[in-house]
Amino acid sequence: MFFNDNRRLKAIWRILIFICALLLGISPLLLFRNSYIQFIGAVSILIYGLYLNSKYLDKIDFSEYGLVFKKETFVQLLVGLQVGFLSVVLIFLIGTSTDILVIAKVKSALNIPVLFLFALKMLLVGIFEETFFRGYLFTTIYDGFRSKKISEKQALLIALTVSSVFFGFAHLGTSNASFLSTLFLSINGMAWCIPFIITKNLGLSIGLHTAWNLTQTLIGFTMSGNKPINSFYIIESNGSDLLTGGEYGPEAGILGLIGFIIMLSLSLTYLISKQKMKTKHNKM
Repeated sequence: MFFNDNRRLKAIWRILIFICALLLGISPLLLFRNSYIQFIGAVSILIYGLYLNSKYLDKIDFSEYGLVFKKETFVQLLVGLQVGFLSVVLIFLIGTSTDILVIAKVKSALNIPVLFLFALKMLLVGIFEETFFRGYLFTTIYDGFRSKKISEKQALLIALTVSSVFFGFAHLGTSNASFLSTLFLSINGMAWCIPFIITKNLGLSIGLHTAWNLTQTLIGFTMSGNKPINSFYIIESNGSDLLTGGEYGPEAGILGLIGFIIMLSLSLTYLISKQKMKTKHNKM
């Protein structure tokens, strides 16, 4: 019930133990009213917790969680930031050109210090959520199913689906969350997990996540139910909620789904072209 054939604690128990320990470690941060202290503390506790978890529970190399601190990771982070930014800009252009979105007002200037701090917060959110849902949860679920009598591809597909569905359900507590927002965010989770599966590091995924959230807010979209405060535009929906996502923002609508597809397509294009260049270089 608790151990597999090689006397290793089963994945489900390892996940439950780690989540309980993580919640216990993070809960004191609620005493601080500063959200930046909360996010910095949560990221630090998560990473240190994973270090301990890799040694004593999962018994794997720490780098398997995707926290690979090398030049390639930071390059992919920058690529992810560009891809995420471009994806949001494209859905904005699609929305305004088809009249399902209307620019009600253009703001004259942005508060740069507030913008910088918000960008930092979005980076911390990206690091925390990608490290937990993709780096830890996907990896541990995949490891658990690999020990069963199923193929590697089946184990990978199950881990991809389950970890992404958990990502969708984790956002049920946000304002105006719905069945559609949960479904589309689960798809979003898959779009951010696939680059991790391919690259074995979280650089690209963190970049995509950070830029997606940040750019939505900067342009004027409601992001996961959070209204924009310091944005370039004030955007109003002129189409159905199914198309625009309504009060939740693009992530609960077809527009957001298009954005996820664009992000994944551009990410795969980058990774394929990179692999071709590497293969060509090796042949020389």
